Amino acid sequence: MKVLILGATGFLGLPAAEAFVRAGHIVYGTTRSTRSAVDVLAAREIVPIVVDPFDENGKKQWGKIAAEVDVVIDALSATGAKAALDTFNNYLEYIERPKGSPKSTYVYTSGLWINARGPGGLDKWTDERQPVSKYNKAVQFRPEIEIPVLENDKVNGIVIRPAIVYGRSGSVVASYVFDEALKGQKAEDGIWETIYTDESRYTSIHTDDAADLYLRVAERATILGGQVFLAANQATERLTDVLDAVVRVSGTKGYKSKPPAGDFDQAYLSSSLLKPSLGYALTGWTPRKMSLVDGMDIYWSAYLASKGELKI
Repeated sequence: MKVLILGATGFLGLPAAEAFVRAGHIVYGTTRSTRSAVDVLAAREIVPIVVDPFDENGKKQWGKIAAEVDVVIDALSATGAKAALDTFNNYLEYIERPKGSPKSTYVYTSGLWINARGPGGLDKWTDERQPVSKYNKAVQFRPEIEIPVLENDKVNGIVIRPAIVYGRSGSVVASYVFDEALKGQKAEDGIWETIYTDESRYTSIHTDDAADLYLRVAERATILGGQVFLAANQATERLTDVLDAVVRVSGTKGYKSKPPAGDFDQAYLSSSLLKPSLGYALTGWTPRKMSLVDGMDIYWSAYLASKGELKI
């Protein structure tokens, strides 16, 4: 296949692009940086496209390439429904294929917070077969792009909803936890601040496992159009267990709570209680990496290395 990854140097986009390369596919990837095009993409056998994917010239440039590929994966950072819809509609403008040709595939990267139903018992658990909820205000825009992708009859439209992604430089885990613990290492009292509640549970996925799901779904897209896949480990972890593991590996003295600021923080604290099953049922996908708590020594070291802080 020929594959175009929008956001190919991102936390999800780069591992996905690498997975497609390893599987023998021809992979194009967008980046805004000429240096990243050479040092990151070309060095990994990904054909670089240096564009701003949202401006008019950029959209024309990647749109013409989208017309020639079999799969487009939108792994751009979430900036709301309008930007995501504009990206999808730009793709649709360029993909007119001759009659009788196989449909091309569009994979939209959504997020699991749209599944959250709050802390509680069995009635709060969910999977791919359950409708989305209105529990988190920060992600209410997601269906505005998911539905057009899933219902469009011109393409094999697929949605992947990753959980909190970890590994490598850390992503959301870094911004909420690792960055604060690094400050705690340098603080006189060794204490750091983060937002948490005793009830919050982490639903997470390693970025390499998420990449494997992108690959499996895209390779089977002709029979998977219209499906939603949850990219998450089978078990959730208590947020305080994650924080305690960071205290252990960082050598800090502990952490204290700070109040959430805004809807995004509230979504971060919400518990997405779910057991993903469709990825396994339809593609055989199974996450393989250690959980965040179990592999914290490795994940903390990887984070420090990404910051230039690892001492060996």
